[in-house]
Amino acid sequence: MSERLLIIGWDGADWEILDDLMHFGCLPNIESMLQGGARGTLLSTIPDHSWAAWSTFLTGLNPGGHGVFDFVERDPVEPQRRIPVSSGSIKAETFFERLSRAGHEIRAANVPVTYPPFQIRGRMISGITIPHGQTFVYPRDFGPELERRAPFPTNGMEWTQFRDHPQDLIDEARSFIERRTASFEVLLEGNWKVATCVYIASDRLQHAFGAYLLPTHPDHARLRDTPLAASIRDVYRLLDHQIERLREAAGPETTAVLISDHGFGPVNRASNLNQVLCKLGMATPTRTGGATTSLRRSALWRTLGTRSIGYAIKRRARAPATLDWSKTMAYRSSHGGGVSINLKGREVKGIVDARDYERVRQEVREALLGFKDAGGDSPVAEVLLREELYSGDHIDLAPDLLVRPTSLWTLTYTDAAASVTDWPTGDHRRTGVVLAAGGRTMPGELGQRDLADMSATALAFCGVPASAQNGSAIEEIAGRSDGNGRVPSTREQRRQTQALTQQDENQIADHLRNLGYIE
Repeated sequence: MSERLLIIGWDGADWEILDDLMHFGCLPNIESMLQGGARGTLLSTIPDHSWAAWSTFLTGLNPGGHGVFDFVERDPVEPQRRIPVSSGSIKAETFFERLSRAGHEIRAANVPVTYPPFQIRGRMISGITIPHGQTFVYPRDFGPELERRAPFPTNGMEWTQFRDHPQDLIDEARSFIERRTASFEVLLEGNWKVATCVYIASDRLQHAFGAYLLPTHPDHARLRDTPLAASIRDVYRLLDHQIERLREAAGPETTAVLISDHGFGPVNRASNLNQVLCKLGMATPTRTGGATTSLRRSALWRTLGTRSIGYAIKRRARAPATLDWSKTMAYRSSHGGGVSINLKGREVKGIVDARDYERVRQEVREALLGFKDAGGDSPVAEVLLREELYSGDHIDLAPDLLVRPTSLWTLTYTDAAASVTDWPTGDHRRTGVVLAAGGRTMPGELGQRDLADMSATALAFCGVPASAQNGSAIEEIAGRSDGNGRVPSTREQRRQTQALTQQDENQIADHLRNLGYIE
């Protein structure tokens, strides 16, 4: 069997959590990889949510290069609407596609932002928001075989819905891990060069149970020895066992790499940036905005999503805004801290003249940095300008400002400018993990690398150049490559994918809402 590269993704894995789990003896396969392996951290994107981060993993570009900044994007037909981001939203070539053009066989499973599935030389199981009844594998004729041998469970683990019955979330995570590994094993059959298999359960559990898993959470000492904490750790024991199964399926000559798209830190305070902007006088709420938000979070709204008659109702329910745009200069524009100016000519109901843009942006920046809650605490650690962060052809799609939260704070869809939270108790931070073992791995410390390096590493493993990318190959994983592969780069990508229907968009939006990613 020839050399192979197997990338195993644990969404949101963080060394603080993994090191503590190893103290409990929960991760024998990770401990085995550490012996003679190479360990480091992967610095994620800003914003550090999964859609931006996994798109960077796939393309080797920062969000300014691939164009994905949020879970939704502006509808080109109806600019006042936001529609779910899909694989067609990634405006650059993925390393799956570049390796395919170079003649290498690929396997890809459950990687976020790969629905609808797209053409590669090999097999793909799309991830992770899949509309009911739609095809989510490539090639299409692989679907019946997968369904017969190891049906792949889609979506699930909507952690925001399990507050009153947390053990059910743990049980669902266990079931999804087992069944998805069975699907991955079928996918990994045959001849291939590079494969990526991603598990999402870690992210879902860490949002809900960060206080049980993160030693630096203020409540961790009180919770770590509870029966629920032991049940959560058992899921990670199961997840660790899947590494052994996938490495066995890949074969003895395989270089195995465990990565995460971002890390996880403890939180016990929450802030809604729109509420902050309203308190600062930069935005004005509508009288009906709160009712609209409550409706979108309700069981009735989710029920409408399962019935055809509900789609027209839901479409109309989008119309009431939570902000009075005629009195709003700035608003929260994306998950993960994005704030944009209500600019004339760009926004449907913009009020800020182009000549005032820089002045208003600086005023908003300074006001956010100066905001404090009733107790004198600030949820805002820093406010960055988009041009300070990004390079590439799609910076114009980025929020005007990127807000980074203070330690122990999360910027989310709470109903207040500042509040206490015990659900979630964990949220994303930029420092993810990378751990390599076997195959070409050169043992030692990798230090801090960038998530964009993983695309370049996969290409270098196959001798394909990573030109026009932001990342650099990690030689301790890929080995040394002269980069003289024969395939040219294609920076701008026009990916042919299945178009999303209105029903598809509604179902994806409902799943994202139940994950806490959109309002």
